[in-house]
Amino acid sequence: MDNKVIPVSKIDLSDINMEERHSIWKESISSLFDSVLKPEDQHKPFNATLTTCHLSSMLLTSVSSVQQHLNRERKLIAKDNLDHFLIKMYTQGSSSVQWGKNNHLNARSGDIFLLDLNQPIKSLASDFSCLSLIVPRDMLSAKLPKPERHHGRALPRETTLAKLLGEHLKTLHFSSQMLNDESSSIAEGLLSLTGSYFSHTPADESSPNVQVATRETIRRYIMNNLTDYDLTAASIAMHFKISRAYLYRLFDTENGIHHFILEQRLLRAFNQLSNPANRKLRIGQVAYDLGFNSESHFSRSFHRCFGMTPSDVRNAACNDNANEEDNILIDRRFKKWLLNLR
Repeated sequence: MDNKVIPVSKIDLSDINMEERHSIWKESISSLFDSVLKPEDQHKPFNATLTTCHLSSMLLTSVSSVQQHLNRERKLIAKDNLDHFLIKMYTQGSSSVQWGKNNHLNARSGDIFLLDLNQPIKSLASDFSCLSLIVPRDMLSAKLPKPERHHGRALPRETTLAKLLGEHLKTLHFSSQMLNDESSSIAEGLLSLTGSYFSHTPADESSPNVQVATRETIRRYIMNNLTDYDLTAASIAMHFKISRAYLYRLFDTENGIHHFILEQRLLRAFNQLSNPANRKLRIGQVAYDLGFNSESHFSRSFHRCFGMTPSDVRNAACNDNANEEDNILIDRRFKKWLLNLR
């Protein structure tokens, strides 16, 4: 599936009759977990969504649902014969997980934990959303020797390791629009880091897959924080607990991290100014909101990047919008698709 868009499937119960939703959900996930509602919840509204991205040899799932037991008992293990692990993180809600006689875990939002699908578990999840990477045992074993010993083990959300691994998992989730080989590289990097973090061995920062995963995670962090005045190489390195030298190496193909941040801020400004809906937004306000100290510095940087002034872009956008209103027979879908491409 290399160089192809990632295959994605989605189950959404919103349009199903309420009385049928849980039975359909129960059947849909029956190879992974047995979903059981508490008696007091059986007459409450039920809903769930499950999105699955096929990453060649791994599956990435995003799930949202209401409170329920999610159990995997011996008879289910024997029936489906899965030999996989789950790398799981709740992004909302929590779960009480039990395995064996005396082992118990309260998985909170932000904790990263491992589940061996060859070992029984019982859990009670609150209303929740979670991300999971389903990995064949042999793939994880290559990164984490004897991974079954880590069944039910968690990296607490307060730790640096959990924060970094959580960021990588979110990056993989948001990379579902990439080509399959690109996302597979990120998944391989995440797998390498999982092995390093759970075995408490130093991560191999020189690994190409680790670099891909780390760069994409930092790139997404930058895109989400372009309005932060304190977004600098130093603050990014501190946030991700990496050296500035390593950060510079990750972005050397982008003419450096400082150039990348500036370029992304200017692109964001161009998109805002080229939207006729923002015609009343002051150019100075756009500049300040994106971390520029002065409107004149912003305008010089903008012109240097695009060969147009901010005012030129705004005026052109307003004129184009007026022209489109005058001729509704022209098919302008391509332009709109292109401008809204994300």
